[in-house]
Amino acid sequence: MRKKREFIEGSFYHVTSRTNDKIRVFENKLGRKIMLMVLQDAKNKFRFRLSNFCVMPTHIHLLIEPGEEVCLSVIMQWIKTNSAKRWNRIHGSIDHVWGHRYFARAVKSRQEYEFIMNYIDQNPVKAGLASAPADWKASGAYYKARNLPGLVDFSLTEQQSYIKLLSPIPPVVGCAGVSGTVR
Repeated sequence: MRKKREFIEGSFYHVTSRTNDKIRVFENKLGRKIMLMVLQDAKNKFRFRLSNFCVMPTHIHLLIEPGEEVCLSVIMQWIKTNSAKRWNRIHGSIDHVWGHRYFARAVKSRQEYEFIMNYIDQNPVKAGLASAPADWKASGAYYKARNLPGLVDFSLTEQQSYIKLLSPIPPVVGCAGVSGTVR
């Protein structure tokens, strides 16, 4: 018998879920677009904050805070069921899309929240899919860097500090051709 999940109201959760047998379901643009559309539809259907996300070829990462009286399990069941239905309908398949249960862990501190934000952002870079987090279109970093509304929830203050984290410090050439950095 599997362990019952415990949820803390008002908490953010780092959620991950893998595809069945690590099949590269989201490797192409169509697969990622299906997942992005399902995430947006879930945002329209349920009340939750999505602070960050990343759709990788074989898995997803979400940093999510369910709203009052909204259960994370219900949100995730809906996301996984609807993404599988869309994938199978488009590809004429009846196979399982998702593997085992999703993993969810409550975020316990601001430091942990920032660590997870960075971890999610760096996923496509570490996998060699993008040279910078904001280059990966199926990620919260892409949406935040371009101030795209709707999918990712962030305030203007959060966006400004986040953009600073994503942007490398640009080199500055002085009058005599001496390079330095802007601090």
